[in-house]
Parts: sequence; structure tokens; C-alpha cells
Amino acid sequence: MADYDQAIGMGFSILATYIFGGNKKSHKISMNAPVSGENISNSEKIPMTAPVTEEAIEGISGESENIPMAAPVTEEESGEHTYRISFTLPSKYTLDTLPIPDDERIKFKEIRNQKMAVLRFKGRVNHKLATEEMEELKKWLLKNNIKPKSNFIIAQYNNPAVPGFFRRNEVMVEI
Repeated sequence: MADYDQAIGMGFSILATYIFGGNKKSHKISMNAPVSGENISNSEKIPMTAPVTEEAIEGISGESENIPMAAPVTEEESGEHTYRISFTLPSKYTLDTLPIPDDERIKFKEIRNQKMAVLRFKGRVNHKLATEEMEELKKWLLKNNIKPKSNFIIAQYNNPAVPGFFRRNEVMVEI
């Protein structure tokens, strides 16, 4: 489905402009992984504020890790869907210290610690692969009688130049 791929591309471009100096201070910000995309078409619109700290639980292997993050977010409408695209910024930033974006479409979202079911996968993410991996995680959750509490999020961790078979991606959902 082209609208997913287009939304990720548009959202990435908007957020990349912000971290490469498209902000009131013209301050460049290093980007940390992941870049995340989430279909929020059928979700309640939630006002956005800033730093993100996330606890991810690797549902299949049992691993867990703490990931401190701050995330600029943009919502992109593409076709019949709306997608939320986010970047991860260094944890040294807070809502008070993040440079103000030049682009008013960029908002900041605060997410408190969460338990997430996470499925790691390889490949160059597109709508088809994202859907397949979400379905696999949904099956695992159903088999283990776990109900998701959020939208499924696709997280991409690598530079676009990294070949698909080396790429680290995850599908995650709050549980």
C-alpha cells in the first residue's frame, strides 16, 4: 500500500529537517534510533508533549531493555489513513530544552514507562512487511492471552544505506 510508504517518507523528511537545523535556534540535533511509524487512523487524537522513556519487553525471547528517549512527532495523512511518525532524540533533551520547530506540524509527545510486546525482524520496511510482522505479533499475543493496549508501532533502527538483510526493525505494542 503506497500510502504507508509515502507517509513514512513525508514524516521522515519533516522531522529530518527539524534535527538538521530547522528550528528556531538553527540547532543541529543528533538522531538516535529508532524512527517509528504508527497508523492512528482509528485512534483517539491525543495532545502531544515531550520526553519519552520506554521500557520494551521482547515478547518472544524474554529480553527487556530500558531506552531513554525524547521524540519529535508529526502526523501525516496519506490516502485514507493518518500515520504518526516519530524520531528518537538524545535523552539529554527535555520539553524545556528542545529547540522550537520551524514547522508547526511537529509536536512533542510524552510517554511514561510502558510495557511493550516487541517482535524484532529484518528487512527493508514497507507496508507489506510491516503488516506481516504485525500479524505475527498479534498471533503471539492471542496465543498467550495478552491484550494490546495501543496501536502497533513499527520501529526502524538503521541508516537507509544499510542492506535489508542487516536492518534491525521491530513491531511493538503496549501491553
